[in-house]
Amino acid sequence: MTTAIILAGGKSERMGANVDKAFLSLVDKPMVAWSLLVFERTAEIDRIVLVVRKDQLVASQAVVKMFGISKIEKIVAGGGKRQDSVAAGLAACDLDTRIVVIHDAARPLVTPDLVAEVVRQAKRVPAVTVGQPVVDTLKVCEK
Repeated sequence: MTTAIILAGGKSERMGANVDKAFLSLVDKPMVAWSLLVFERTAEIDRIVLVVRKDQLVASQAVVKMFGISKIEKIVAGGGKRQDSVAAGLAACDLDTRIVVIHDAARPLVTPDLVAEVVRQAKRVPAVTVGQPVVDTLKVCEK
């Protein structure tokens, strides 16, 4: 089995106080819904574990129901750091999971084709990551 862990448990500190970017509306859906729908449509993904902040468990259940996400296996509370949230997601995976795909809900432009290719590669090699070349100029500024 292949399980996707969708991480949506961050504090969104750069967004400002009391803002949870995973649940901000992006066009006509919460940001987390965009990622969930991609993994729902990807045939290579069997199950989804959604990791959210403890105070977003109820809202997450509503999003899953509203958008018909049938592959959701579990919705679990994350931890104080990303690594804690990943650990919570891994602990929620069923024992028959052989491949785990980890995705940040704050990256809603992932595609089913990209997810499928990651799974294909993960069947060949022990670990896979995705990157995109930077095409814009980056500048470092002192505060």
